[in-house]
Amino acid sequence: MRFKINIQKSKVKLVVVMAGVSIVSCDLKQEKNNMFLYTNETTSTRVKTNIEEAKVLSDVVRLNENVIQLAELALKKSETYKVRKISTELITEHLKIKEYLNHLAEKKIILLPGNFDNSDVVKLSGLDGDVFVKAYLNTVFDLAERETNQLEYLSKITNDVDFKVITVKALVRLNYNLNQIKKTIKTDY
Repeated sequence: MRFKINIQKSKVKLVVVMAGVSIVSCDLKQEKNNMFLYTNETTSTRVKTNIEEAKVLSDVVRLNENVIQLAELALKKSETYKVRKISTELITEHLKIKEYLNHLAEKKIILLPGNFDNSDVVKLSGLDGDVFVKAYLNTVFDLAERETNQLEYLSKITNDVDFKVITVKALVRLNYNLNQIKKTIKTDY
């Protein structure tokens, strides 16, 4: 009889232990599922950010290229020293920005646009003299300002150090260019 009671007590202990293991096991499975959901959510958010970073970078590249094309046109069409000087500076500065952007795109494996909208170049090609200079300076100012806004937006949405560094470098150059263009617009070129 005593043996039978011990077996029954052992069965009860075994059932209690098994129930405890089952409960702990359920908790671990639930925690793993929560971690899986968290990981998927985090990955999804990061992918969306990567896509947005790539879009903004592409927009900046387009704007930058338009400034370079317009500055090259100004060198051909303008005879005034100030306009030629600022155009040369714009080309130099924007080629440096282009170099930064291309290096970053290569590092992050981002495909950049190969064809650019040259409608501003076509539109300004038909102008001459002071009308051309005024339209050129205003258009380049607008493009550089849009480029600045895009880079500021990029610096806000990204946590990537490489993007942050590039935006700071490019913004310094762009802000200098914007100030130079403003000065030239205010004076008689």
